[in-house]
Amino acid sequence: MLNLSDTNLSGEIPDLIGHLKSLISLDLSHTNLSGEIPDSIGHLQSLIQLGLSDTNLSGEIPDSIGHLKSLNLLDLSNANLSGEIPDSIGHLKFLDYLDLHSNRIQGSFPPSICNTSYLSYLDMSNNKFDGEIPQCLGNMSWSLAMVDLGNNNFHGTIPNTWDDCGKLEGLILNGNSLEGEVPNGLSECKSLKVLDLGNNHLTGTFPHWSANLQHLQVLVLKSNKLHGPIETSSVIKHPFLSLKVLDLSQNKFVGHLPGNYFQNFDVMKNRGVKNRTKPEYLDIGKLYSITVAVKGSELSFTKISVDYTIVDLSNNIFEGEIPNAIGSLISLIVLNLSHNNINGRIPYALGNLIEIESLDLSCNQLKGEIPQSLAFITDLEVLNLSQNHLVGRIPDGTQFRTFEATLFDGNPGLCGFPLPKQCEHLSAPQLEIDEDEESGFTWKVVMLGYGCGTLLGLGMGYMMLSTGRPKWFNAIADEIEHMIMQRRKKRRHVYIGK
Repeated sequence: MLNLSDTNLSGEIPDLIGHLKSLISLDLSHTNLSGEIPDSIGHLQSLIQLGLSDTNLSGEIPDSIGHLKSLNLLDLSNANLSGEIPDSIGHLKFLDYLDLHSNRIQGSFPPSICNTSYLSYLDMSNNKFDGEIPQCLGNMSWSLAMVDLGNNNFHGTIPNTWDDCGKLEGLILNGNSLEGEVPNGLSECKSLKVLDLGNNHLTGTFPHWSANLQHLQVLVLKSNKLHGPIETSSVIKHPFLSLKVLDLSQNKFVGHLPGNYFQNFDVMKNRGVKNRTKPEYLDIGKLYSITVAVKGSELSFTKISVDYTIVDLSNNIFEGEIPNAIGSLISLIVLNLSHNNINGRIPYALGNLIEIESLDLSCNQLKGEIPQSLAFITDLEVLNLSQNHLVGRIPDGTQFRTFEATLFDGNPGLCGFPLPKQCEHLSAPQLEIDEDEESGFTWKVVMLGYGCGTLLGLGMGYMMLSTGRPKWFNAIADEIEHMIMQRRKKRRHVYIGK
């Protein structure tokens, strides 16, 4: 074995390296080596592992690389290599690990790679590959555990031949020009943790079968041409059981936000462990990286914590109200619902998102007051409520005093710091109760009772409670008080914020 990695070694790799016939492992990674990979490297017939990553090498991968019949690991990542992959790489029958990411390699996907019988790790991301992804890649899915072909120029459709993909944990094809629908053959990949197909030209509807992948932690379909409503399947009892990251932004999805899915995001309902003695990151054979839209800019994370949870449904055509169920996802770090047609009030329940750091609800049709509960979120660093129809006083709180006025622009009815518009009257304490749309209980009975007298209204409310809905018991009196206060305000012609 010869290991000279992580040194200041410079110069070129000498041709004499080929004389070391007994070498089984050669690692020259993380050095300042330059020049081309010598053809004599193919003379190392006993070599099992070859590492030349993070160097200043240039030129092409030599065809002689195919002579290394015993090679199990080949890491040529981030080595400034160019040209095409030689077909001889298909002669490496025992190759298990192939990492070519972050080079300048071009040309089509070499079908000869499909001849490797045991390949489990394939990373060709961040290169200049083009052409179509061959169907044979799906045929060898029985051995693959991680495939990353992201940030290339691949076009055509995604192979739909994934009959035996029980080991596949990560499939990353983002940043290409792929077309067609998300192949339903991937529904057989029961071990998938990461499915990232973002930044392509995919069409069709939401892949509802993905909800049945019980180990799926990351689903990224951003920046495609997907359309239609996100319908939940009644057949799947526990959809998205392990999901931590959902990014469907910049598509053409319509209809209501998927409230039924939010109710089943069990992992997002558990608080993250922020005080780990050793940070843990999502690992699919490599540390998974992600780019998230925060405050209108793309923010890249080279690795993503296992405690990091994200929901981004921005830049679609969603409508209706924000489901109260989102308030139960207490581990959310980023929530972006901006640039849709969402209406109604901001749920008071969003104040339960005590770990959220970025909340963007801008460019919607939201109305009513900003709930005071948001002012109590101490970790909130980014907030954008601009371009809505919000009214009243901006809540007073430690975090709210750090936000710029532009984050509240486009809401003429808002007043108070940080806006220059001052509130003319002090508003009464905000008492907000969000209705549970699924309970079947409405406030029509209580409102009818209010018209006949408060006591009668409470009596009728009690009768409704006795039918099996005790969760509303503590809310009835507060709701009636809230309506009385609103009625009094109207009588006095006091308009908060005007």
